[in-house]
Amino acid sequence: MISNNCGIDGVGLGKLLDRGQIKKMISSYVGENKLFAQQYLSGALELEFNHRAPWPKRIRAGGAGIPAFFTKTGVGTIVRRR
Repeated sequence: MISNNCGIDGVGLGKLLDRGQIKKMISSYVGENKLFAQQYLSGALELEFNHRAPWPKRIRAGGAGIPAFFTKTGVGTIVRRR
């Protein structure tokens, strides 16, 4: 699932979580969904965080068939990917 967050318990995406229909979440914010946190901490749900600036660019690139792109987010900082 690709969404800014996973909503709240029992509403929106929370309904899909209740039914175990989300295996991986690509998001820029975790939100306040307790079930989401439970599933992630237990290993039942995979989570991939994306910084909010390149996140919509990544979605657009994927939809256009562009396999990769580069942004300067994190370059030269301790949070960069190794």
